[in-house]
Amino acid sequence: MNEKGYTLLEALFQLVVFVLVSHLFVLIMVWFADMTSTMLTDEQSEWELFVYDLNRYLHEVSTFSIRDDHKRITFQRGEIVYHIDCYRNLIREQVNGGHVPLLNGVDACQFRYIDNRLTVAVKFPSGMQKERTFYVAIIEK
Repeated sequence: MNEKGYTLLEALFQLVVFVLVSHLFVLIMVWFADMTSTMLTDEQSEWELFVYDLNRYLHEVSTFSIRDDHKRITFQRGEIVYHIDCYRNLIREQVNGGHVPLLNGVDACQFRYIDNRLTVAVKFPSGMQKERTFYVAIIEK
């Protein structure tokens, strides 16, 4: 009798190995799809940098005001008065007659200020909309 044949047990073992490898492949594909959807786009990265910068500006503010059209905020820190406004397709800080861009490539933006909370809403050309609320701690002189 020849014992070099292919048995049912060997076939089942190969099937189990194939199923495990295919499940691993599916898990890797699902993980890759999640990673590509959660990675930051350029707009999201610029937005997060803008949020970080604006949050740094809003510490130890002595005065704060918002223009009636909700396109400009003015606040004072120490002896320096800051003006941040929506201008064409960017949010800028006005400095000595010039300006420093804080966030480029916006279709629309709006500032709202209620009870020491500043909310900045932005719409990007891609249709993505972002909104963030900051607490403005106004200190007494």
